[in-house]
Amino acid sequence: MSRLRAAAWSAAPAIGLYLMIRSLSLDVMYVLASHAAVRAPGKQVYPDGTINNQWRSFTSIMDALVSWDARWYTKIAGQGIGGPIGAVDADGVPYQLRLMFFPLYPWLARPLTYVPFISPVVACLIVSFVSAVAAAWGLYAIGRHLHSRRVGVLFAAMWAIVPAAMTENGAFSESLFTALAVWALYSVLKERWLIAGLLAGLSGLSRPTAAALIGTVGLAALVAAISRRGGWRPYAAMLLAPVGLLGYIGYASYRIGSVSEYFSIHAHQFGAEWDWGKSLWDTVNDIMMGVGDDNGNKPIRILSVLFLAGFIMLLALLVRRAPWQLTVYAAATLVLVVGAHAHISMMGRHLLPAFPVLLIPAVALARAKDRDLAIALGALALLSGWYAGWLPFISGQAI
Repeated sequence: MSRLRAAAWSAAPAIGLYLMIRSLSLDVMYVLASHAAVRAPGKQVYPDGTINNQWRSFTSIMDALVSWDARWYTKIAGQGIGGPIGAVDADGVPYQLRLMFFPLYPWLARPLTYVPFISPVVACLIVSFVSAVAAAWGLYAIGRHLHSRRVGVLFAAMWAIVPAAMTENGAFSESLFTALAVWALYSVLKERWLIAGLLAGLSGLSRPTAAALIGTVGLAALVAAISRRGGWRPYAAMLLAPVGLLGYIGYASYRIGSVSEYFSIHAHQFGAEWDWGKSLWDTVNDIMMGVGDDNGNKPIRILSVLFLAGFIMLLALLVRRAPWQLTVYAAATLVLVVGAHAHISMMGRHLLPAFPVLLIPAVALARAKDRDLAIALGALALLSGWYAGWLPFISGQAI
């Protein structure tokens, strides 16, 4: 217990700075949300998740933080994973659609809903908050382990200002998965194989892109086993890592009827399928050729491609400046993101768990003077908050 208290005390500056930056960004997001509601009160920007999937207007910052996937997570947190296959819920939505959302995040939120005055929305936001703090703590731990305490603090700060950081505070699974990934990879770096395997296994219950983490932990454990390090523990890690992902896909497929039907629902109901990067390539090609922007989404398309280009540049720099396990995980996450069909505006959110690339700017900023660093972080926090408000409320694009 004393070691845990000492570790928490050491990480306190990183967690405090993370929370300070996120608070500032959310304040900016709130201002833009209020401004957008006055300028265009009837602008329809998100589907409500009912059987008719009607489009609604944002009226507050909370609408954005509990939109898109978050509406499904809050439904599952409040009502459970589902009822009989073929039946529909009170909103007329087939229960089987709930099985498309990996359950760990709403499972953690559901017990909180039994506490008086805590709604499913509040329960999900609590889980996101705790997960985000855990992720910031883990980022600090990795940064300190690899470089210094200052780099660790700034590593957590960088995660607070990435373009899609607003989802860290919403009812989304990104914060939970990132926390599991951070601590799993920290355990890999420290060669704590049982913890790494267990966390990777849990991550498979949170989202399908956990495959990147599972593969990284499995590969690192295999290398350790071949090198005869860790005894039997690396073998246990290899067995534990894929259990959650394979187990849930197997369970959902059994409930629905078959694996092919499971992936078919993903593709036809949610547009989530592996297309070998065709949708991304089409977007990049349209931008280069100056076509496909009649619906007014040109700014977000350009910004998202720029975000991707920046990510690739940081990943290239990471190759020689970080342990290979971090690079492999970040690269695998990138492959899974660009290879799957999704709206281009979701690029930032989907890349949010690929935190290792943020080590590059963290190390660079660690060399700056305190005054210059404060100015840079403040400016970046304001910019992150602007993007958080502009994306849903002004551009009207998917988070």
